[in-house]
Amino acid sequence: MTIVIGVGNDFRRDDGAGPAVVQALRGRVRATLAATDGEPARLIGLWAGADLAIVVDAVRAEPPDPGRIHDLGAETAALAQRPVTGHALGLGEAVALGLAVAQMPVRLRVLAIEGLDFGFGRGLTPRVAAAVTTVTDRIAASLASHVSPNPSPVRESRPS
Repeated sequence: MTIVIGVGNDFRRDDGAGPAVVQALRGRVRATLAATDGEPARLIGLWAGADLAIVVDAVRAEPPDPGRIHDLGAETAALAQRPVTGHALGLGEAVALGLAVAQMPVRLRVLAIEGLDFGFGRGLTPRVAAAVTTVTDRIAASLASHVSPNPSPVRESRPS
């Protein structure tokens, strides 16, 4: 099974980049698509048992270069050692916990998009919106050569 997980919040401007990629992939790939807020237990629940998990998230950088894409590949150990996103708890903690409880996908790929505006409101800034298109196309092309015959349904993992 392959899963693409968009991490973020649609109501925090550029933080909605991950869910925007998942939305743009609907109908384009044969993979499970999921959106979540990035809480570690929810991430682990989504990627556990996957052959490949692709996580897309917006990140803060100083100085910012909005729209810049970081492809972290399978640097799982490095992710577990340092925070990757602006979320209080997030991907780094999820990787560390997933490793500790043996609930990691076989392969993990992280695509991080540098954001600029994480304030309240909807809509991505122009350079982040362009990066969403680039990341969506990159994932679709990558998965075209790794087609699963039976894709899983779209899933949402949001706090209750």
